[in-house]
Amino acid sequence: MRWSSSSRLLVGVAAALLLAGPANSVWAQQAKKGPPPPAPIIVVVEMRQVISASKAAKGVQGQIDQQGQIYSKEVSKQEDDLQKTRAELERQRTILSQDAFTEKTKEFQQRYDELDRNVQTKRQALQQSFTEAMSKIENVALQVVAEIAQERGANMVLDRQTVVFQADGFDISQEALTRVDQRLPQVAVNLPKPGAETVSAPPARSRGAAPPAAPPPKKN
Repeated sequence: MRWSSSSRLLVGVAAALLLAGPANSVWAQQAKKGPPPPAPIIVVVEMRQVISASKAAKGVQGQIDQQGQIYSKEVSKQEDDLQKTRAELERQRTILSQDAFTEKTKEFQQRYDELDRNVQTKRQALQQSFTEAMSKIENVALQVVAEIAQERGANMVLDRQTVVFQADGFDISQEALTRVDQRLPQVAVNLPKPGAETVSAPPARSRGAAPPAAPPPKKN
């Protein structure tokens, strides 16, 4: 079947209308939604630096480090006790019956496992305390950045790590840091309550305090 030039023209027009139909519909829907967004007025801030360099953040880190050192000393003492107990068990290996030695080894293993569990518990509690304190600083920093952006008439804030190039005058990081220090100079860290099991250093297992192996059966 051969197409005439007029038939080909009609088919082309119909195809163009079909292709243009959805696009026209999208533009019509966008027009109904209202005016286009305003032109961007941008400020730039390095949020991570503002938070970590603040006086409050440095104070939080100092409190966490101090508490960690206390835990480490307490754990070291408990590990020393376990080492002495292990050495005593080794000494008694040849004079105790197999049943008695096995029972003492089981008791040692329980103390060893308990220390390991307490290490993990204290470590997690200390991390949670740090996270909670830093969240307070982050919230204040976000409020400060929003205030500065509003004062400058900005409608968009970009993190400096996402910016390849910027001219002078866009970065508000130093101003934000100054205001954060003024508004929140320190934060009290909610440290784990005293009296709980004292641990936070690496578990005893990693420092060679493994329990002695049970002795072989005695020969008759």
